[in-house]
Amino acid sequence: MRTPIYEAVAHYKRNNDLPYTEYFCLGFFSKLLLAEKALNESKNLIGFSELNDDSFSIKTHYLNDCAHIGEDINYEIVNNKIYGVWYDYDLDTNYTSSGYMGLFSTLEYAEKALDWYKTWDIFKIHGLEYLGIATITLNLRGWTEGFITVYDQN
Repeated sequence: MRTPIYEAVAHYKRNNDLPYTEYFCLGFFSKLLLAEKALNESKNLIGFSELNDDSFSIKTHYLNDCAHIGEDINYEIVNNKIYGVWYDYDLDTNYTSSGYMGLFSTLEYAEKALDWYKTWDIFKIHGLEYLGIATITLNLRGWTEGFITVYDQN
């Protein structure tokens, strides 16, 4: 059973000459309509209001989408909580690569997936401390206060 989870995302690129884009997770949602609402509300916040419409998107994840967690999978979401296996490592002194590798209905499934992700070469290079599990509350918008940018003028 493929259960979609929708991640509302804002994309920000400080300078078009740079190869990196910063991503702001605006929340995870059980319904597409809720993710779209979060995007629209975020567009009015400081910082986000300066971005164009192409800077907002919705990424679809699928719950328990990892063969390494077993075969008899329970897709029930309890108390609007899911578990995300995240990564977060520095690309250089200015940028970090981060995101979620998988979303799971139970902590047990997330732990099994994490054990498998730890075998990937990228984490052998950057280190296993750049992987973890986060508890995510669905249908709760993040970044409710917006952001400001501060850069050295060098």
